[in-house]
Amino acid sequence: MKRIIRFIAALFAAFALTVPLLAPFQQPVSAHAMDNGYMDVQIESNEVYVELLLDFNDLASVVPLPVDLMSSLSVEELGQALDDRTEPLLDYVASGVKLYRDEVPVEPELVGTSVERVNEVPLARFQLVYSGDGDSTRIDYDVFIKDINKSHTNIAQINGPKGDQEFIFSIVNQELVVGERDWLRQAWQFILLGTEHIFTGYDHILFVLCLLPAARSLAGVVEVVTAFTVGHSLTLGLATFGVIQLPGRWVESAIAASIVFVAVQNLFDKNPKHRTIVTLLFGLVHGFGFSGILQEMALPRESLLSSLLFFNVGVEIGQIIIISMVFPLLAFFRHYRTYPRAVSVGSAAVIAIGLFWFIQRVFEF
Repeated sequence: MKRIIRFIAALFAAFALTVPLLAPFQQPVSAHAMDNGYMDVQIESNEVYVELLLDFNDLASVVPLPVDLMSSLSVEELGQALDDRTEPLLDYVASGVKLYRDEVPVEPELVGTSVERVNEVPLARFQLVYSGDGDSTRIDYDVFIKDINKSHTNIAQINGPKGDQEFIFSIVNQELVVGERDWLRQAWQFILLGTEHIFTGYDHILFVLCLLPAARSLAGVVEVVTAFTVGHSLTLGLATFGVIQLPGRWVESAIAASIVFVAVQNLFDKNPKHRTIVTLLFGLVHGFGFSGILQEMALPRESLLSSLLFFNVGVEIGQIIIISMVFPLLAFFRHYRTYPRAVSVGSAAVIAIGLFWFIQRVFEF
């Protein structure tokens, strides 16, 4: 009984300390950063249509908008703010998305703007038309990259006479000649995307870290990480190919619950039984979380398998990097008397964080 009382007291203390620190930085539903933009490009003989989707808050930091972003504004109010600043917005977008037909620069015409919310994050949509003839099309992209966010990427889907193509614009890949396919570069892009996804997925990182204290040897680490990999790879593939679909709110809430479950195990059972099976089952849940970004990209069927494969390779590389950094430290400190207490305190803090995410995602606030 005393142990339970001490746990409840420690949990309340951890909750009180961690939640105020987390609250200003968390998105309402997901624990992933919003560093991605999206672009849909339709190429015709004499025109190129571009639909660009950008983070509204990032946009407001480079083009001052007549709104108070700290207020809870409606989509209509945010859309009106874009309409009021059409000229500077077009100047900024045109300087960041440069298009060439037969190496002749083509200026865009702004057809329309709108705002939508994805996981409560406001996104600004720009519809552009580049009028110009040409057999070849080249796109240069540096929106946000040089101004405010070097980690910004834009996931582009290109459709035209030369076939469908996907491309990820980033600080290291800012130019695309449409129709020229570099399979090695494409593979590397999706590996980087997968690695970035695990590093910006704080809930996935926390879950992986929670697996390590109970693993007393490298073999134990390999066993649980393999189980997690098998689980999330299976559902990542099924969800990406559209075989199984689950509501994002359920998935994100279940991911938070998985963190709480494993942290509670670490607190009360230093040698949990069936940890491998539990990890495999929770890996199935995390796989649905990993699949979200690939589903949003609407990849063409013919390249879906290769993109999925290399994305998953990137996720595994990210996991290996994290584990190789943390597990040696745990192995070193395991010999100190204070280690069990440190694990207990850390587990209580993780439980508080996981509960915060769970409540936030279930009730969508």
